[in-house]
Amino acid sequence: MRTFEYRLYPNREQSSLLMQCLIESRMLSNQMLEMVKTQYAEQQTFPSKYDLESAFKGQSEHVPATTVQMLADRLSKSLKRFLAAKKLGIADVGFPRFKKPNRWHSLQLRQYGKDCYLHEDKKHLIVPKTVGHFLKIKLHRPIEGTPKTVHLVHRADGHWYALIVCETEPLTSHLPSGCNHPDIGIDVGLKSFLTDSEGNTVENPRYYRTSQRTLRRKQRTICRRKKGGQRRRKAAKSTAQTHLKIDRQRRDHHFKVAKQYAESDHHIAVEDLQITNMVQNHSLSKSILDAGWGQFLAILSHKAASAGHQMIRVNPRFTSQKCSQCGEFVQKSLSVRTHICPFCGYVADRDVNAANNILKRARPGHGHQEQTYTDGCRVS
Repeated sequence: MRTFEYRLYPNREQSSLLMQCLIESRMLSNQMLEMVKTQYAEQQTFPSKYDLESAFKGQSEHVPATTVQMLADRLSKSLKRFLAAKKLGIADVGFPRFKKPNRWHSLQLRQYGKDCYLHEDKKHLIVPKTVGHFLKIKLHRPIEGTPKTVHLVHRADGHWYALIVCETEPLTSHLPSGCNHPDIGIDVGLKSFLTDSEGNTVENPRYYRTSQRTLRRKQRTICRRKKGGQRRRKAAKSTAQTHLKIDRQRRDHHFKVAKQYAESDHHIAVEDLQITNMVQNHSLSKSILDAGWGQFLAILSHKAASAGHQMIRVNPRFTSQKCSQCGEFVQKSLSVRTHICPFCGYVADRDVNAANNILKRARPGHGHQEQTYTDGCRVS
């Protein structure tokens, strides 16, 4: 599955219909959740998604039937995840909550019709009449695969976007057996965004840190505004636009770096980091989340698979403490940035030494391989 995002250009009437549908779909979702809670309190059972569909079908004038189906399916999956987590004793997964307006920004539609959502002129998106019917769309890149669902998203910049989820075939630029690209190990960090086993580094841009002064000023403006007032909503929108810009800058940086390594290296070894546990350290959590390691590794995995290459996750234990030349343990704190081995005399940057250890652990039987190959073809 791949998601393609395009900018929409609705007219004034279509924008009004989209906003009305967005408001009423949130209300329907909350009413469905209220029905779930009521039935559970009375009968100790949960309604199925088909019960929710039949109960709320046709209740809203501006919400199409496909959106009602997706709302019921979404709530049903949330309940299943909650019950599964409760059975396993996971406390972090909570019961589905009622959604406020600032936590509801998208409409989901199922595929309908003969072919797909796009009009034959490739300039309009076909949606139900209740949300505009023909929405002008800018296809800055061709769609690949078969469209399955579409999300109409209203972002903080005030524009509407179409996220078209397509089912695609696995793509490889060449067969793994004929690949002549080298292997490489990558160590992500905070001082530099990443360091590879060849000694190359990528600077950490720190987009959130550099925008903190702007955010601090805008958030103070929000606090000075009266709650419920138009000026407060305007200030909150300006703050949300800054957060959106930071997210786009970070994502663009991740894609550019990931493409560089995915196309030039055959096996890419990385650490299997437990980022959720790492951010419990409050002195480093802001910097870790600003770097966005999880998003970067997910993008790198997808890019590597598309290029016919492979990303391998290895155990990160002692990758910084172990000498990559002789294998002896050399303990050092985070403040020590140079690895000096007293046993073999090897001297290198701390992160380069860790990247070499990561690459060595990526040998067969040492790391978890995300993609495997069978008979010259990649199997997901």
